[in-house]
Amino acid sequence: MSDTTTPTPAPSPSPEALNELLDAERTRAVQAITPPWPHFLLNVVCAAAVWLPDTFTARTVAVLSIAAPSAWILLRQKALVREGTVYAFGDPGDGPADPVLTGHVASRMLAVGNVVVAAVLVAVVLFVPLGFLRFALPALCLWGAVDMVRQSRDRRRAAAVVERAQGEPWYPAYRKRIDARRAVLG
Repeated sequence: MSDTTTPTPAPSPSPEALNELLDAERTRAVQAITPPWPHFLLNVVCAAAVWLPDTFTARTVAVLSIAAPSAWILLRQKALVREGTVYAFGDPGDGPADPVLTGHVASRMLAVGNVVVAAVLVAVVLFVPLGFLRFALPALCLWGAVDMVRQSRDRRRAAAVVERAQGEPWYPAYRKRIDARRAVLG
């Protein structure tokens, strides 16, 4: 008598669990690429320096508070898009879109959008009254503090989701799939 057992298929996560894990991994990757604390420190310095009595210095500091984060995003855009594409929901082989081409298009869109937004904000900073800037930059600094707290909470939640998923039987197959995506995207 022969034992003919069919092999059981590898367990797979529910779409909700996979989406939650991909979102957590993407959050961790993006926060590693663009940490919030340098931007917050720049906001603190700019919020204090905008109160200098020299008008030119105050406006220069206000422009710097916009231009520096935008420049950082432009420098790190390829890494941001790569991580966003690696942790996208779905299989990179699914659908008509080539993941490399999609990454290039997303990178260009991020660059153009970032430059346009920065240019508009710099124009606003150059033409609004200095009194407004002296109150707006400290308010943005407070918003930056709230954002840092939010990102810290998101980072802890993401770490908990990843830790919980590592104990699941489908996690090794998921890691192989993510590593394959990363290899495709270079």
